[in-house]
Amino acid sequence: MSPMTDVEDLALATRVLADHDMIGMYGHVSVLPDPAADRYLLSPGAGFRKELCAPGDVIELGFDDLWRPGLPLELYMHSEMHRRHPEVRALVHTHAPALTELSLYTDVPGDALLLHAAFWPDVVPVYELPQLVVEREHASELIDVMGLESVALMRWHGAVVAGRSLSEAVFRSIYAEKNAQLLLTRLRAGGAVAALPGGAERAQIADRIITDRMLGLHWSYEGTGDARRHGAEEGK
Repeated sequence: MSPMTDVEDLALATRVLADHDMIGMYGHVSVLPDPAADRYLLSPGAGFRKELCAPGDVIELGFDDLWRPGLPLELYMHSEMHRRHPEVRALVHTHAPALTELSLYTDVPGDALLLHAAFWPDVVPVYELPQLVVEREHASELIDVMGLESVALMRWHGAVVAGRSLSEAVFRSIYAEKNAQLLLTRLRAGGAVAALPGGAERAQIADRIITDRMLGLHWSYEGTGDARRHGAEEGK
């Protein structure tokens, strides 16, 4: 079997994120195949059934391309992130329920409550603009707020999750939502919990736990599940 192409990988990532309720009617994911180039790949826009995304539905764009019907309204967050930080090879924009609810809190906890969420920022960036990010200027402001953190929340809106690879961005998106769910449970219930250490110690934990091998296993696991789901659908 030949290795998957970047287009096939992005189509798979789109379906996996849809299966985890990370993206649906809204939300999108991009990948930068070549950090030395000025072109990136993007999943389809609003209204497209993301769980059905096929390689032919993936869109290739240049950093300077303008929005047109059929593209995600907020595509500029992807072009500007990849333009300014080519080391960020993938970016997910999600309206997942827990991350969106967490964006409503004035003080967003910087606690990582799962080993696999050790990438969670000690101080979670929050972008405050009360509207969709449909202008390139606003996209640049969002990237300024996020910096090189793995996760940033968008007030009343959702979140963006960055990865050094597509598999890392997908993994982080899924576990950011799981961590947000636990944080919300703690906020509602009150009381102290045992969070992971912060700062450099947390980064060291992330390096030990979230290895390239583990990311590869997770990507393979999600891909196998996707193949089974689509195989079952074809057999109906």
